[in-house]
Amino acid sequence: MTNPIIITCASSKGGVGKSTTAACLAGAFAKSGETVHLIDLDSNRTLSRWMSDATTRPRAITVSTPDPEQLSDHLKKLNIDNGPDVVIIDIAGTYERGLTVAIARSHLTLIPSTLSEADVFEASKVAHLIQKIYAKFAAKPLYRLLLTRVQPLTSHAQRYAMGEIKRLQIPMLTSPLGQRAAYEEIGLSGLPPHYADPKRGTVASAIAELDALLTEINALILPSRRLETSATAAKSKTA
Repeated sequence: MTNPIIITCASSKGGVGKSTTAACLAGAFAKSGETVHLIDLDSNRTLSRWMSDATTRPRAITVSTPDPEQLSDHLKKLNIDNGPDVVIIDIAGTYERGLTVAIARSHLTLIPSTLSEADVFEASKVAHLIQKIYAKFAAKPLYRLLLTRVQPLTSHAQRYAMGEIKRLQIPMLTSPLGQRAAYEEIGLSGLPPHYADPKRGTVASAIAELDALLTEINALILPSRRLETSATAAKSKTA
């Protein structure tokens, strides 16, 4: 069995869109034919609360709320029991052991951030933490800042924040998520945009953004997945 793709939505700050990003990506992956498991490590249980109704939640999406201290064991057991194609981890907005384990086990870590000075500053701290974690294994981390709640009209503050991202040299995805009602409504309906009404303009725009984001994420992850698959195949032959 091929191990699942693991993506962590990480930030040391609340309110940057971690849970929204996790839910939206789960919907995008599920709509593309993948089975997705969401791991909610946030003490507020935002993501699992949104996805609590099994009658409305997309069938390809499951969710769990393990103890952050038991994340490694949970991931092992999850692969045996469910075997999802994709695992998306929503971590708490604090520095704790669960954050370190999630980052270390992930193929890709996303750092959601709005275009505010405070959020960009926190994103920089998370980026340094990721680099520190991977340096212990002499490995190169794969992480990207993801802009969320981007306003349609660029303000002076947003331009300043973009300048800070460039100055701090934080690698960033080119596909941002805008300020849209479709994202805010997930908490009410439990439906990611891909499973909401596409006839509504806000939903259609959100789907287009998420499809572009998914394409970019898949392009980033594919090389490492190929190497992992080749290593697994070689190990099986020698076993």
